[in-house]
Order: sequence, then structure tokens, then C-alpha cells
Amino acid sequence: MKLTRLLTCALLVLGAGMFAPPAPALVALPPTPRPRPLPPPGWTYLWIAPVYRTVTDRNWVPETVQMVPQWIEISPGRLEQVWRQIITPGHWEITTRQVLIAEGHWELVRVDPPPPPYPPVFPPPPVIVRNPGTVGVDGYGSGPVEDLSKFSPLTEWPK
Repeated sequence: MKLTRLLTCALLVLGAGMFAPPAPALVALPPTPRPRPLPPPGWTYLWIAPVYRTVTDRNWVPETVQMVPQWIEISPGRLEQVWRQIITPGHWEITTRQVLIAEGHWELVRVDPPPPPYPPVFPPPPVIVRNPGTVGVDGYGSGPVEDLSKFSPLTEWPK
């Protein structure tokens, strides 16, 4: 009596896993961007999406044994429930997963065109004033002074 009750309980527990509703699938939602910061005038922020890499793995799935109920017809109009054993041999299974490489971020981007380049500013050359003609004193003639830049101190001065 106790052995049949134990076997019945074991079969119910084993069979309950087969008839249980499937677990809800995990749905990967796309990441939501962080709140956009306030940009300075002439600039805006652009959301750069995260970067993922798909990685494949080989996983060993061990052998599984399941007991499945099945109704068979013993004689015309008479059915009987029997338990069938289903054995799934161990095997390799390839699974894929995504690995986060770079998180998404806000990037500061210029909206207005850059200002036009201005021509370089060169300082004006110094103003050189030549001594105009002078009034003659003590026998010197009046008129413009000769250009003395062509003479060096080592050469003879004009007479």
C-alpha cells in the first residue's frame, strides 16, 4: 500500500513538471537614454546608442529522462493509461548572448556652423619720418639731407 502511494506521488511530481505552464520569456527592452542635459547656445546633445557584441557559446546539455502519460486502447471501447519513458541523450547546444561593449552616452554636437575664419591681423610697419630740408647755418646749404644709409662707419663719409 505504501509502495504504490509512494510511486503515485513520484509519478505525479515527475509529471507535474511536464504539465506546468511555461515560464514567461524574458523580453529584452531597448535601453532608455538618460535624460538629456541642457546644452549651451549653438550646441545640442546627440544620443549615441550602446554597442553590443554577440558571443556564441557551446554548452553541454546532459541526458534527460521524462515519464509521459499515454492512453492506449486495450480492447474496443476500453482505454487504459500507461506511462512511457522518453530519454533525450546528452548533446552540445550552441547559445548566443550579447555582451555590452560601450554604454550609450550623450555627445555634444555643434548646431550652428563655425564662425568664418578672419584674415590674420599683422601690425602696421613703424612710420619712419625723414628729416626734411633745413635752413642753412654757418655755410651749410639748405636742402634735404643726403641719404646716409648707403654708407657704413668704416667707409669714408661724403664731403
